[in-house]
Amino acid sequence: MKVYLSVPMVANRNARRARLMARAIADSGHEVSSPWVLLPAGEEGPPSPDVFTRDKRGVEASDAILADVSAPSTGVGMEVMEAHMLGKRVMLAVAKGSTVSKMVMQLEPAEKLEFAGDQELYDAIVKALSAPRPSGLP
Repeated sequence: MKVYLSVPMVANRNARRARLMARAIADSGHEVSSPWVLLPAGEEGPPSPDVFTRDKRGVEASDAILADVSAPSTGVGMEVMEAHMLGKRVMLAVAKGSTVSKMVMQLEPAEKLEFAGDQELYDAIVKALSAPRPSGLP
């Protein structure tokens, strides 16, 4: 399965968490379809306006999206909405205690993967990607 990894890239960037999430995807036997999110800041790929097209096509070509919604990001929100509109599987990684948009948190159907630390996040991703999809999810 191709999983689009969606993480904040400008403000609130957490490259360490992005790498952890990518490792959990790969360790589950799946492919990260957005490898540019793992590149060092400033090396993520084409300059604007090509980023919009690259990311939109990336979501379209994926089977699912795994989005870190623990910190505000307009781009992550747009990618989540695109995936939702296309009927893709949506998984939302949410750090315990973080303030997340109610619109994002009330998105249905979506799987919420709540975590307190790195190991909990890794385990939640591996569990979600290894288990059969919950009924009612695309």
